[in-house]
Amino acid sequence: MEPDEVDSVAHEIMATLDNLFLAEKQARLQVSALEERQYPLAATFEMVSDMDTGTAIEEALAGFGFEYHAIDEDAELWISDDHGLMVFLYFTDPDGRYYNYRIVAFDVVGEEEELPA
Repeated sequence: MEPDEVDSVAHEIMATLDNLFLAEKQARLQVSALEERQYPLAATFEMVSDMDTGTAIEEALAGFGFEYHAIDEDAELWISDDHGLMVFLYFTDPDGRYYNYRIVAFDVVGEEEELPA
């Protein structure tokens, strides 16, 4: 891909992730407000919004053609050879959500050939 195309995709991914993380923060505020009045409802709402956010992130990155690679329980790596981009996501929970992401461009220089055994 041309550098301008990569930049365009990276900006689109940043906007998508920023919007998802903003929606997550708004849901957290709603949970906080509900906890004081209706704790069981707040717990249910929190569980559903957590699942929605996780699914939305997965769908967004998969939609851009990224493949998932697990790093550890708090981090994920999504790689797209087509775009020449990696998205590193870092999460902290359950006490409070913290999301951080880095988008890194890379060049695919070639594929390793299998060595004979």
